[in-house]
Amino acid sequence: MIKPNKNQLNISDYKNIVIVGGGMVGMATALALSRYKLNITLIETIPVIGESHPSYDDRTLVVNRASIRFWTNLRIWQNICDDITPIKKVHVSNKGYFGSVVFDASEYGLEALAYIVEAKVLGINLKQEIEKIDNINIKCPAQVVKIKHKKDDVEVSYKQDDIVHSIKCHLLLAADGAQSEIRSSLELETKIKPYNRKAIICNITPENKHNNCAYERLTNTGPTAILPFVNNRCGFVWTVPENIANEILNLTDEEFLKEAQNQFGYRLGKFIKVGKRSSYPLYLVTVPKQVKSRTILLGNAAHSMSPVSAQGLNLAIRDIANLTDIIAETLEKGQDIGSDDVLSSYQNTVNDDQNQTIKYTDDLMSWFKINNPIVNSFRSLGLLTLNQLSHLKLELFTRASGFRGKTATLLRRK
Repeated sequence: MIKPNKNQLNISDYKNIVIVGGGMVGMATALALSRYKLNITLIETIPVIGESHPSYDDRTLVVNRASIRFWTNLRIWQNICDDITPIKKVHVSNKGYFGSVVFDASEYGLEALAYIVEAKVLGINLKQEIEKIDNINIKCPAQVVKIKHKKDDVEVSYKQDDIVHSIKCHLLLAADGAQSEIRSSLELETKIKPYNRKAIICNITPENKHNNCAYERLTNTGPTAILPFVNNRCGFVWTVPENIANEILNLTDEEFLKEAQNQFGYRLGKFIKVGKRSSYPLYLVTVPKQVKSRTILLGNAAHSMSPVSAQGLNLAIRDIANLTDIIAETLEKGQDIGSDDVLSSYQNTVNDDQNQTIKYTDDLMSWFKINNPIVNSFRSLGLLTLNQLSHLKLELFTRASGFRGKTATLLRRK
């Protein structure tokens, strides 16, 4: 990244952007936009203490190939390359029935299909990087108390150290999560589809080597995923009915390992150790219109989906990359970065990708609802057939890698 130099550029001449939400999406957006003539204010409520922050916890994240290019172009990937684990194979099966699909990196001449990184490793490196950038002003801990949308700007009032401050911006970016208060204040239509399921997430150590293979099993309660990680640990994502989630969380380690084994099977031998367990409610949040009054929703504020599909953050990264191209082009033309034309251009650019990704995730979560032997047999037959169609597998892999339609600048090789 080219770091702006205050001695060469007059930051008072910069266009102003305010980003509300200092999690990974908010920080990634600030970093992506910092290369341009922008004065960026990042407002976050919760401070980072050590390595503790809700946005970057102990979860393992799947970073697809498009996102790898994004993080590489922002010089983040180079800093975390010692903390990543390659996924060389992906094995998809239907529990209790024949048929599976295997995606192998070697088939495509690649070292890996994707990579695994801990959320906290990525988050801490992002935080360290943005703290080096002169035209990113971080307000944390700070709480937004009022937003006033005007024709030519947005006035954001926030409280820090019991003092209320105000700042005007040409564009407001809301990365304040699935329960976004900014989205609510704009009265943007929000659709919430509950799955009545929870994802139980933890690290599990199996008896056998995972050999950098990820597993996804379709079951009658929802998808279950195993993700390879360091020291032969595996990220374990188990979808369970909401009404029994607490019961499973409260099992002893021995009892939990036994139940997890029954759910996944013995492809990796016996499960021998489990780490701290946590759970997340599973629901789909979609916002058909994500722009209004010089404001754009990003990340979970715009779309929130099941972590089982491993698409949430990767989709948000593509949104950021597309937004960055639109802002760069607008600045080059000397036009208003918060205009209705810019907001409409962004919405139109990301619509197809978002709709396709959301449909894939929703289908994955919905498949378990039909628990019928005939349907399950057809589903397994479909997996078996797909495994024989190399051209279709390549198409699916390309889409899962984040390459759909026009590729934004930050998602390209340099």
